[in-house]
Amino acid sequence: MKNNTYVYTSTLSSKHQVTIPTKVRELLGAEPGDQVVFVYGENQEVTLKVRKKDSLLSLFGSMPPKREQEEMNWEDIRKEAREQWLASKQKKEDERCTF
Repeated sequence: MKNNTYVYTSTLSSKHQVTIPTKVRELLGAEPGDQVVFVYGENQEVTLKVRKKDSLLSLFGSMPPKREQEEMNWEDIRKEAREQWLASKQKKEDERCTF
């Protein structure tokens, strides 16, 4: 059985960043917006994985935790969302105001 191991290198920048070599990005199918997952394992080996931006797991943490209060009905949810939207819109208008 033939061992298909390839070695690609990248240099750590002063900001502790690396560029993933093109061939590795292609092999992983990585695209802009995808998350790169580093899995530290045995023998101090790190496995690189890609979590696609459209995957369900990519949404983890994007919503606040569930409230510890009584359940809201649909009308209350809509009302709260509208109030937040209006407050956000007003804040943007206030930031544009220069007088």
